[in-house]
Amino acid sequence: MDEKTHRRFTFIPGTRGGCWFSLVAGVLLLALEVADLTTHTVGNVYLTVLVAVLAVIMIVLAVVGLAVPRLRGR
Repeated sequence: MDEKTHRRFTFIPGTRGGCWFSLVAGVLLLALEVADLTTHTVGNVYLTVLVAVLAVIMIVLAVVGLAVPRLRGR
């Protein structure tokens, strides 16, 4: 079985540049969502909280990819 077909889903970016991009994008998303939560207090905030949680997960996976290079692309 080919390695590309064997591993379909990768959670940690495969390159160092991809990890940095993912880290910056996650930080920006988190900052925007926190700003949105602090300014809009009326209405449903479920989607905003969900995006904030996903941004934190994105940051964690990027940091893991930067800290442990052998885990990149997994």
